[in-house]
Amino acid sequence: MEASEKLLSARLLSLLKNGQWEKEDVVKLFKALVKQIYGMSGDFHTRMMKILHQVEIHKIRASDLTFINDDKVPQFVDDIEAKMNAIAKNTGKSLDEIVKEICGQADIDEEIMAQVTDILSFQSICPPNLQEIRQKLFTLCNAVEKTNYKPRVTQMVSWCILVLSKSSRLVQVGTGEGKSCIVAMFAAYQVMMGKTPDIISSSPVLAERDAEEWSAFYKELNITVNVNTNKSENELKKCYECQVVYGTTVSFAADWLRQRFQRKDVRPKREFQCVIVDEVDSLMLDKGVEVVYLSSEIPLMESFNGILSEIWLIINQLKCLNTGEILGPIQLYSQILSEMINENKNIDQLSIVQMAVDTGIMPIKSSKQMQENMTNVLKCLDNASLEDLINGKMKTWFGSALLATKLTLGHEYVLHGDGVAPVDYSSTGVVQNDMRWGEGLQQFLEMKHHTKLSNMTLITNFMSNVGLFKKYTNQIYGITGTLGDQTELDMLKKLYDGIDTCKIPSFKRRKLYELEGMVVPEEAEWIRTVCNVVQHQVTSTVYRGPRAALVICETINRAEMFHRALSATISKHKLKLYVNNNMDNSPITNSIIQAGDVIIATNLAGRGTDLRVDESVNEAGGLFVVQTFLPLNVRVEQQAFGRTARQGSPGSAQIIMCASHFSDSFKLLMGENASLTNSLSRLDNLTKQTSHKSVFEEAVKCYLENHSSQNQEKMVSTLADLLTINSSNLEKAKDARNAGVKKRLSGFLDKDIPEIIKKEELFSVYLDVLDDVYEDDVFSDQHDVIVPSLHECWGLWLLMHFSEENPTEKSPPLMKEQLKVDLLSAKQKLLNKQSPSSMVYYYIRSGNNLREKGCLAESIEMYTKALEDGTSGEIIPLYNRALATIMKKDAGYITKSLADLEKAEKAIDSYKSQLECIHTCVKLSRQEQTTESDSLLTKQFRVKCKIVDQLKMNIQDAVMKLKRAESRGGEVKLTEKHTIFLAKDSLKKAINRRDMSLPESLAHFLIDDFIKRAEIRRGDVNLAEKFVLLCTEDDMKRAETRGGDLNLAERLTLLLLEDSIHSSMIILAELLMEFEHVMSIGLDTIFFLDTTFSFKGFLSKLFR
Repeated sequence: MEASEKLLSARLLSLLKNGQWEKEDVVKLFKALVKQIYGMSGDFHTRMMKILHQVEIHKIRASDLTFINDDKVPQFVDDIEAKMNAIAKNTGKSLDEIVKEICGQADIDEEIMAQVTDILSFQSICPPNLQEIRQKLFTLCNAVEKTNYKPRVTQMVSWCILVLSKSSRLVQVGTGEGKSCIVAMFAAYQVMMGKTPDIISSSPVLAERDAEEWSAFYKELNITVNVNTNKSENELKKCYECQVVYGTTVSFAADWLRQRFQRKDVRPKREFQCVIVDEVDSLMLDKGVEVVYLSSEIPLMESFNGILSEIWLIINQLKCLNTGEILGPIQLYSQILSEMINENKNIDQLSIVQMAVDTGIMPIKSSKQMQENMTNVLKCLDNASLEDLINGKMKTWFGSALLATKLTLGHEYVLHGDGVAPVDYSSTGVVQNDMRWGEGLQQFLEMKHHTKLSNMTLITNFMSNVGLFKKYTNQIYGITGTLGDQTELDMLKKLYDGIDTCKIPSFKRRKLYELEGMVVPEEAEWIRTVCNVVQHQVTSTVYRGPRAALVICETINRAEMFHRALSATISKHKLKLYVNNNMDNSPITNSIIQAGDVIIATNLAGRGTDLRVDESVNEAGGLFVVQTFLPLNVRVEQQAFGRTARQGSPGSAQIIMCASHFSDSFKLLMGENASLTNSLSRLDNLTKQTSHKSVFEEAVKCYLENHSSQNQEKMVSTLADLLTINSSNLEKAKDARNAGVKKRLSGFLDKDIPEIIKKEELFSVYLDVLDDVYEDDVFSDQHDVIVPSLHECWGLWLLMHFSEENPTEKSPPLMKEQLKVDLLSAKQKLLNKQSPSSMVYYYIRSGNNLREKGCLAESIEMYTKALEDGTSGEIIPLYNRALATIMKKDAGYITKSLADLEKAEKAIDSYKSQLECIHTCVKLSRQEQTTESDSLLTKQFRVKCKIVDQLKMNIQDAVMKLKRAESRGGEVKLTEKHTIFLAKDSLKKAINRRDMSLPESLAHFLIDDFIKRAEIRRGDVNLAEKFVLLCTEDDMKRAETRGGDLNLAERLTLLLLEDSIHSSMIILAELLMEFEHVMSIGLDTIFFLDTTFSFKGFLSKLFR
């Protein structure tokens, strides 16, 4: 009984706080219910709680239960339960009601709404100027009804507003109100008007889902539709020939770059006529400054890995004290040791150094060695302007390294595949598999976890979301469940001229009941509070059955923590985790949520996720959503709450956050340190409220014992005292959050957008220059050499002029002129067969091009220039010059080629030493101990070494045959092959020596088979792509012939060799990628020699 009384007081107080009832109305409702329940059979508390529960889940307002009596005073109806049952049926709003609500907005044109009414009033005659629109709407509605369902009035109203808008329009349509239907109908209308609309979704999954779900609708109208995600080059061309194309900002931007920058024929005729953006707020606001670029193989960037590894080692030897001070790296002590040794010549130097290493005082490499390594890297680059760039970037790279130590796995990023992938944890929760951090941060995180080490990217092409949307000029149409507050709307209007907005009311009453949020001081208490609230919601009570719950967490780590915490009270089959889009989440998204189910998720379960619940859950109050953190902005918060109370169904939501998770800056905005007075005041109010609860509960008890009018009056009077609202810390937190949003938007408009626009204008200048190069007959036969060199030149120019340490002060027009001058100079150098960026790779590419044409003397000259202009990458120009020299067969060609190949062999040893240096730095910097024998990084470096070892074996074989020919007066016969034959030849030799593991042996057989079946020839570069296609073809053939089944012998073989086969595939994939890399930097051909002898040559040598 005592528990029931406490629940009753809490429920009545909740109506005031969360149901948005006035204090007087709650008191009147209670009096009316007491009067109605009086004399009825059954428990008073149970009946009262059931009625109040219905008020809550159907979001019933006081005005819904009252009427105006003869005295013109609001009065509660006699039969409250009957009235509530009528409201609960929620049949939907009429056209007039919807239009009236929309007209209540200040930013909607009344003329448009009058036209909407004319079009949709099917019983009346439509004005002549609107008859065509009505007819098209009628056709579209019939197609929707045939293939999906009958469109609702709100969907037709939204469609009409979009159609009648003279320019760009953004429409807010409530979550669960059928946005995809509006999008499809409006896209079909655009096709009817002769346009080819692009539909942009917030993720590939949603784009593919919507294209599939509405394919029958488009087919009914004879409209072709496709989706541009996960397509090959040939498939993309067919895709863009369709009338409607679904996709993402990334896929549309990337395909434009493929067409315009890479000159690939993927969307040759498609124009930017009209775009319809689903979840438009996310793409225009949260991801407004997101930039898409196509990665390019720029050989120069690998050289920076040595510097980054040195920085990473230094950063990981810094020690942070509790005071906030940072102690310097251990190397400083090693410098002291070095100075002591130099000053005291009699000291046993080796023993002192070894002692320091053994005790951990000094790592194996001293700071002096580190300095030497840094010097070697700079020497390898051998370029004054690049050295300036590196010196200018040092501060940024050190900052990125420090940031990498602070970022947390499972929070800002995850390990995916063989690398690191960012997580958009603050907005969508999506693991961004195709995204990479810049300024060295990606590489430092890879070093942190010993995954494969990628090279920093030299950005040569890009397209921002802003740039993409602006291509559609004033034909941008967007739909979302959350347009945001006025500040965000104003920003969008400034950014996109002429864009209008409109909010569409829900078709049925929105029954979302928001419980009062909580800010819990400590983490342990916060975890207990969330778990208790969830447990209460999924457990049946006297007035309702069990509900289902969705727990949304800020990070993957915290979601997993709650999963562990709730597993103690929730059965395993009822507890589900939804945190990573790289996993199969269909058991959650495609299933109906049952009573007692608990889904623990990140923001991944927010935007775009449609969770269907069982009817028993709706009867009990619907899905309960608890947000365990304060979202980035109001829109993300509304998206999370939008997972429940959809399409007229009930649901409730609550924020329960932990104060200890607030940053210091956030606490300052909240004013947490202002004074003790506010805290004491809140405590006093809480104490008073607790006291009032006790008095009310006692009064109820007295009334139940004696239904006297005096006891009833006392009970009502104590309820009035109880009904007070205290100020909430959550409101302060939201105010601080909103202030932060305004600040971010201000920076967005004042700094980020202008810089993006400036860069895109410069990129446009570069594209014009690139057009000239492609159209110039002088360069017609050198595109594969000239274009990559220009890309490098442009990428370095951009990097140097937009360095954070040296931001440019020049105006956009001046920068454009400077770029034109510099690019003209680069073109002139290329005409004179000079590298425009002082990078040797132009000479190597040009040498290869000339060699292929038989211009051997010019080819040798280019390789010589590559060797003269820098010490970077000596291996390939030396090897290729030897090849050209042997092909030319001038006098003394054997001696010359021998010299080059012997130098190349030494250069290989030097390159391997650099690799070992990077690997050692990364290993020494590892903070946590691991039992793994081989990390992904170690395997990657082993493969790199394997490739150059294979080349070394090839060189040694050639040297041996050249020496034999030289000693006996013979000649050599040359055979050219694809670079991948290095692996075939060296692996065969290794197998013959029996020094290969089983996986390596299997990899050899796979390579051998791959070379034959894929018809690998000189010039092939897409090795990995060919291999994947071949494997897919094999799998399909096996599935067709066996129906997917394996016989017993095959199963046993695969079981025994499973690990070895898997390992061999990994080895092969790594080898193919490394071969592609060495080919991209100029090793496009390898050669094999056979020695030939003649009696005349032998005698000539003998007599000499």
